[in-house]
Amino acid sequence: MNLAIIGCGGMGNVHARMAANCGLKIVACGDTVMEKAEALAAQYDADATDDCLALAARDGVDIVAVTTPTPQHTPYVIAAAEAGKNIFCEKPFGRTLEQCEKALAAVEQAGVKLFVGHVVRYFHEFEAMKAQVDGGKVGEVGFAKTYRGGIFPQGEKFWFRDYDQSGGVTLDCIIHDFDWLRYMFGDCERVYCQALRRTDAIDYSLVTLRMKSGVIANVVGSWAHPAGFEVRAEICGDKGMVRFDSSEAPIATMMRETAGSGPGMIVPGSPDTVSPYQLEWEDFLGWVRGESEPKVQPEDAVCAVRIALAALESADTGQPVSL
Repeated sequence: MNLAIIGCGGMGNVHARMAANCGLKIVACGDTVMEKAEALAAQYDADATDDCLALAARDGVDIVAVTTPTPQHTPYVIAAAEAGKNIFCEKPFGRTLEQCEKALAAVEQAGVKLFVGHVVRYFHEFEAMKAQVDGGKVGEVGFAKTYRGGIFPQGEKFWFRDYDQSGGVTLDCIIHDFDWLRYMFGDCERVYCQALRRTDAIDYSLVTLRMKSGVIANVVGSWAHPAGFEVRAEICGDKGMVRFDSSEAPIATMMRETAGSGPGMIVPGSPDTVSPYQLEWEDFLGWVRGESEPKVQPEDAVCAVRIALAALESADTGQPVSL
């Protein structure tokens, strides 16, 4: 199958490599910055273009990967769907619920397959914790806690710093945890959030979720680290607790880097032989071939955005938000 990639920055490069590992042929790369499209296309002997809407409907393309900044997802998803292409879209699915609903309606009308990259469902540490919980090892779960954070990412033209575009750490980063907690414990019924969203590239978010199952979850997201990236998770039940810490260091001291020296974006690593980012592509392609159903359905991506937007609303109003 032939793949076209729209958005040739950090995640575009990651997904190009994962898709190629799965046997897809990358035939075209598109970006509004032509130099980026050309640089990625050169790695795969592909065509390059800055006309991304035309690329979404290009003949000879079976799958379109949309790996642009969040607000740009919707028009490319719609254009690809209307052209009959199956679609891989990076998370978050959209910046607003209206965007998500428009894109999903186009996908459903066209009858194509849409996969949104909620990759935490494919990290072996998180799948191992889910197996422990599903197997009853910790008993009835009452509380869960996650932490995900690192240095503030830069992005093309510092787009992450524009909270109207990125939604900050709450929408762009810990949406992973919102999705995973819903995957673990079912739908969320209420959200309360406090967030910094400072303009000097420091963002910190503390979110409390009450799930319909009764589980209470605390989710912390940080784009305030001096350097690096770390992830922690803890699930407590009446029989015990299961936890994961990506650092497992007794103490770590880091000096803050100079302004503008951080990474363009952050891709958490994994010690697995096969990358979780490749596993999600394998799952998506199994669905495209009619061999299996994927762990992530389009409706899951919409629900994750809904929780994240409720958190941002709560941070603005100082009040909990019911879903």
